[in-house]
Amino acid sequence: MPDATCLEHPGRRAASLVACLIALLGASPAAQAERIKLTLSQAVEMARKNNLQARLAAEHREEADAMKDFARSALLPNLHGSSYQMDLTVNLAAMGFSPKNLPGIPIPLFVGPFNRFDARVQLVQSIFSFTSLKRFQAGRHGAAAAAHAERQALQLVTAATALAYLGVLEAEQNVAAAEADVQLAVRLLELARSRREAGVATGVDVARAETRLAGQRVRLAQARAQLDTARLNLLRTIGADLSSELELSDRLTFTPEALPDVSKAIAQALANRADLKAAREQLRAAEAEYGAALGGWMPSLSFFGDYGSSGLRPNELNLPTRSVGIRIDVPIFNGGRTRAETQLAAARRRQAQARYEDLRAAIEKEVREALDHLAVRTEQVRAAESAFRLAERELELAQDRFRNGLADNVEVVQAQTALENARKDWIASLALYNMARLNLAVATGHAEDFKF
Repeated sequence: MPDATCLEHPGRRAASLVACLIALLGASPAAQAERIKLTLSQAVEMARKNNLQARLAAEHREEADAMKDFARSALLPNLHGSSYQMDLTVNLAAMGFSPKNLPGIPIPLFVGPFNRFDARVQLVQSIFSFTSLKRFQAGRHGAAAAAHAERQALQLVTAATALAYLGVLEAEQNVAAAEADVQLAVRLLELARSRREAGVATGVDVARAETRLAGQRVRLAQARAQLDTARLNLLRTIGADLSSELELSDRLTFTPEALPDVSKAIAQALANRADLKAAREQLRAAEAEYGAALGGWMPSLSFFGDYGSSGLRPNELNLPTRSVGIRIDVPIFNGGRTRAETQLAAARRRQAQARYEDLRAAIEKEVREALDHLAVRTEQVRAAESAFRLAERELELAQDRFRNGLADNVEVVQAQTALENARKDWIASLALYNMARLNLAVATGHAEDFKF
């Protein structure tokens, strides 16, 4: 059906006229917007695939894995091959072979040009390097920390999606409530007019009802605008096209749940929170880096060897040659570098320890607050629901008194206002209750288990 505004306002701007004609013809000026029907779990799945924070966390994990492999390479055999063909000349006097040094022996000062060819494979294997071992351990803990950080990012994306989804549900409820308020205002206006025609009410009663209806229509427009904003927020969170039309499958409900024991909830959070696990791995990585810095004072041992062919040219006077050996490196003095690295690593270890301990305390605080808030929100919903039912009854009584001529509609308008406020409080309390449930799920490390 065409929009009623197209018929009520035929004299609007040309753009509006074009839009009205398109609506009357049943056409669309652009391609039809995609309609998305979403459950909360589907929204979370889309957000985990498309959200920037989740994608960046996955890249950080890949980076940490690469750093771990880079550190491990110092402990594994290093094998490479090389080959060269040279044409060279030599000044023997520069090497100490001169008539002055060897009198009576005819020695040419200049030799060449002549060829040299060499092709070989070289192997270096670390036997003992405390620094390399500790750096590999630090890289391994860093990779584990990045994996936990990725899970934490997914938890936050899940919570943000649930919060955006909750915002749309609340906005939809507010629109439905505003529409109910408009319908109620229309009925009360009709009642006021009928009472005036019957000689029971006055024109002031009708004007008061008309003013109330106009205000409710403004509130309905505001509620619809807030719903559009909430839908855009959800579409942006899940990475969908902002022109898509949303249809949510879940609804705001009140399902009281038994609150878990505080000590058990805290223990669960400390065992499951991915950010705490990441902080623990970062502390272990800092400890390993400190050990790597201390390893700068220790000797290292390695094996080296090569095997190849030497000659004038390939396949010309070639002979197999090799060399093998054990190398030990003993640090003596490097300008204070090792001491500075040790001090730096010790400071970073202390910082990681402080962050870990602070996070443990913060998690315990979050869990306690989440449990307190959930208990309060549960009682708030019950009180709001009771107030809503009482306001409905109060309005019925006020209407009966006005209908029977026992009072003017001031009492009706007051009861109407009380009902509207009670309905808003009830919707807000539902949203706050579910938000408290979400906060508890996040605090205990189980945001993915949250359901409406």
